[in-house]
Amino acid sequence: MRRLLVILLLCIISCPAATAAVDSEEGGGELWFSCNNVDDCSLTEFHTGESSISQTVNSASPFSPETVFIELPMQPAQNEIALIPDEIDELQIDLRYQDDVIGISRPDLEVTIIIASSTTVIEFQGDSNPSDGIQGPYNIQNEPLNIGGDRLLWPDEEIRILLQFEVDRPGNWQLNLRGSSFMMLDIIWSEDVDSRDVDEPSSYASPRMTELDTIHYGALVEDDWDCWTFELDNHEILRITVEWEEVPSEIEQNHGRPDLILPDNKMAPIPDLETEVTNGNTKMTWQWRALPIGEYDFCLGGKLNAFQPYMWVGLIAFEGLGPTSPDDFDYSSWEWQGYGMKAQELGSEDLEGTSELMIMILSLAVLVGLVIEVRTETTSKQIRYGIFAPGVLILILSGIISPLWAISGEMQSSDEFTLDELIDTRLDQIWHASHPNAPASSRALHIGATFGMLDGETLSVRLVADSAWPLDDGRWQLHIPEFYELDFESLIFSKVADKSENSPVDNLLDSHSRTFILLAARTLMLDLLMLEALLVVDELPDSNVIHFNTEMVESGSLGLIQDPTWGTRPVDIPEGRWRLMQENLYPNLISITMLDGISDDLEFRIEIDNEMDHNLFYSTESVQPSSPLIDNQYIWVIIGLTLVMLGIGIENSRRKKAKQLLQQFAADNKWD
Repeated sequence: MRRLLVILLLCIISCPAATAAVDSEEGGGELWFSCNNVDDCSLTEFHTGESSISQTVNSASPFSPETVFIELPMQPAQNEIALIPDEIDELQIDLRYQDDVIGISRPDLEVTIIIASSTTVIEFQGDSNPSDGIQGPYNIQNEPLNIGGDRLLWPDEEIRILLQFEVDRPGNWQLNLRGSSFMMLDIIWSEDVDSRDVDEPSSYASPRMTELDTIHYGALVEDDWDCWTFELDNHEILRITVEWEEVPSEIEQNHGRPDLILPDNKMAPIPDLETEVTNGNTKMTWQWRALPIGEYDFCLGGKLNAFQPYMWVGLIAFEGLGPTSPDDFDYSSWEWQGYGMKAQELGSEDLEGTSELMIMILSLAVLVGLVIEVRTETTSKQIRYGIFAPGVLILILSGIISPLWAISGEMQSSDEFTLDELIDTRLDQIWHASHPNAPASSRALHIGATFGMLDGETLSVRLVADSAWPLDDGRWQLHIPEFYELDFESLIFSKVADKSENSPVDNLLDSHSRTFILLAARTLMLDLLMLEALLVVDELPDSNVIHFNTEMVESGSLGLIQDPTWGTRPVDIPEGRWRLMQENLYPNLISITMLDGISDDLEFRIEIDNEMDHNLFYSTESVQPSSPLIDNQYIWVIIGLTLVMLGIGIENSRRKKAKQLLQQFAADNKWD
């Protein structure tokens, strides 16, 4: 018996633990094609089974082709919730067919990928030319999955792959396994429901006894009620803090007001609420005043098709012992700190717009010169067309046309946003995306896009800089004072007042408004941070008016599971450089606290510990400072004025000499 137990223990230790078919652990999205024979195949976490399977086809012909099916269900069964990506990282199938006529070839292959209730069909073109590299397997990367917005794979739901191909001649097909055929998925989140639901009370009718100041861990699963009973002693303020762990928005619980049942079985009055979102975790502090002493029931209620881990703890306090109430919460006016401004102000150069006064003076000078010259006849075409006319043309081109070109370039075009307009449009987008009924995939798509610009859309905004700050590598970063004048709180709360159809109940906002406020504050801050970091130019601009215009393309995102960020990039920035900028700019800490009550307010805490290497900045062609038509236009203006004045001076001198000669002839009476 001992020997048997030892052997059994060794087998358990030596065998890899199969906890879930796909999960977010390293290698948890690897699905390997494994077969024991043609009729016994599966998708496994590890390489198992035969190195290849094959079968001979004897009766196939062009008039009666034979269809081969291979089915690969996932094993073991799924026992965690997993977030399925929108695309396949890589799919490779090493299938080949050999006959006596053509030799080795690849038939047309249809691959059907079934994930839960969704189906994705991928068709591979075959190759019947033995000399055309047919030795390689079928391979595809970054192929979209047709999951219909349902990105969650629940326990006991399956992943299944079906292979189907036809052969029209006798031969032998072979499917290579053990690393040759596989599907790779990037599973960024998964969770074991049973392991997280550790503090589950029995029901709403039978709450669990506990102490108020004990930290409680658990998970709210589906539409269950998690309830506790505790004794409340003499106090003035009761605070209960519930911290919700970050999960995909598809399964996020509603975070509604918990039930607090008084000793007389009545519901407690509506409390004050303070909400803080820190790096994806939502901490909600509910506060009641002057409640009676006795036994209380505290319950958290869930909704169907939702799951979210949490922790909660209670606290009783008395007035005057510190900031124990929202009334004592010290909110100060928050201003943009220039988190994306990585250049040094020392050595900065001021930027100014085009001078309209100069244009008026130059225009007047040209008009006066033209009037004088046109009214007077000349006998010297060389002076008129060799000196004066070129000077006038140079003056008109450099002193009028070029500045007018610059002025028109400084004006806002019809398809261009101001910063205020861009932010207002972005807030509208966030409002709709944060609606409780909005699909999670749509929310992630729109919130994750940089300034809301999706793949193929154009980001066009007009900005005004006051100075350019030097970088270590000789380039310049543009300083936009408008960034520092933004009032995030006013913009966000004004949008709520404009959009919300629900009136606050007892001074508390509805759940949609609260979600929007916190999400908008985080999203705007990150968008502005990236925009600020993109305003890098190689040379000092001629004007303070900056046009940021670019087509945005899809890119890898960063940040939270349910609300990613910077998922689109300017088309001219390589993906690798964009990733480096993301990693160096993304804050280590983003904490946004909202006071919901009589006086709505926001407080920000942002920390960026990474030192940005200036070489990581990319001088994107999207940054287009307004500029005159002609470089060094003031030099050309001087040249034009010089030629005009020289022509006028020479002509006046000739006229003066001619007049003197005429007077001499008249005085001497030489005409007689």
